[in-house]
Amino acid sequence: MAVLCADVIVTAKCQETVTKSRFSQSLTLMKEKKQWKICCLHASTPIVTEENIEAYPLKFAEKTLQSLREKIGEEVYAVEEQYRMAVLSDTIAFYIVNFSKDIYEKCQLNSKMCAYVEDETPYEQYVREHISEYVAVEDREAYLQCFSLKNINRAFQNNEQEVKYEYRMLGGKEGSFIWVMTVIRLITDIVTGERKGIMYVKNIDDSKRQQIVMQKRAEYDTILSIYNKNTFNLRVESLSKQGSGIFMILDIDDFKTINDTFGHPFGDKVLIIIADILKATFPENAVIGRLGGDEFGIFLPEDCGRKQIEVYIKLLYDSISGYLFKEDTGGKVSFSVGIALSKGKNFADFYKDADAALYISKHGGKNGFSFYED
Repeated sequence: MAVLCADVIVTAKCQETVTKSRFSQSLTLMKEKKQWKICCLHASTPIVTEENIEAYPLKFAEKTLQSLREKIGEEVYAVEEQYRMAVLSDTIAFYIVNFSKDIYEKCQLNSKMCAYVEDETPYEQYVREHISEYVAVEDREAYLQCFSLKNINRAFQNNEQEVKYEYRMLGGKEGSFIWVMTVIRLITDIVTGERKGIMYVKNIDDSKRQQIVMQKRAEYDTILSIYNKNTFNLRVESLSKQGSGIFMILDIDDFKTINDTFGHPFGDKVLIIIADILKATFPENAVIGRLGGDEFGIFLPEDCGRKQIEVYIKLLYDSISGYLFKEDTGGKVSFSVGIALSKGKNFADFYKDADAALYISKHGGKNGFSFYED
């Protein structure tokens, strides 16, 4: 085994002032038969780059490898490709950006999915003109905000070391994408004083998709594919603090009888169909969740008015009464709804209001809806 360490010191002199910046890099090698193989690589974060920031870490990798060859012989030459792969693990594109001049200075690609950008190309203009070719529509606005010159300059002013964002990069086939993360290490050239960035685009697709699956399991009801009670409550509580909204509790009438008469598999089918109808009926910004058993919660993060709520409820009754019909018994599924306004109240209070309105619906003959009246 061999451990190679290097300290890099950058010195700049301006009139009588001398400025130094330092970072360290170490490389651990193991010899198998006659080949040296990298087993560990570590580099400290540089405050500034080398003079003219010539493609760090690619240029620095080349210099380090040359030094290794001279110190331990030609056998180390075999580790060059491994070294590059270790430095650029999962990196599909590499850029140097001069933010002071608003231009790209370097570009290296390891994937055809990324854009090749010529040196001296205007940075922000290029991003805005070509973002539709590489970034999924859902992520474009946030991408532009994150990597705008305004946000980059703010990060420099706050002495932040990097700016990064995870997003979906469009693939070759229509509708296909992979999850990537763009990281920009922020540096100041100690010679020119210019603000620059070392930009990496890294493939995080496997880990991100696993994370999404795990997050969905934690946040969603496993049967109905809508929010579970805990996630629903947290989201509604957060949204209700931002302004008025409409909160509804929907309860299936006599659900125990449905389960006892037709069996639990049919009962689960009823729940699944109602969850699907709720998602199809209410707007995209509605928060929909299972509160427990046969009870559902719906929150609209704005006061759309009583008439519009009645339109939604009518659509629900039309869909469910026509959809859930047990032909061999003539049985129908009905439901009751309690509705409350969240304005000026905390989550616990308007939840109670909706529950009180649901009680009125249940004890007023079921298969109906009621608004809570103060």
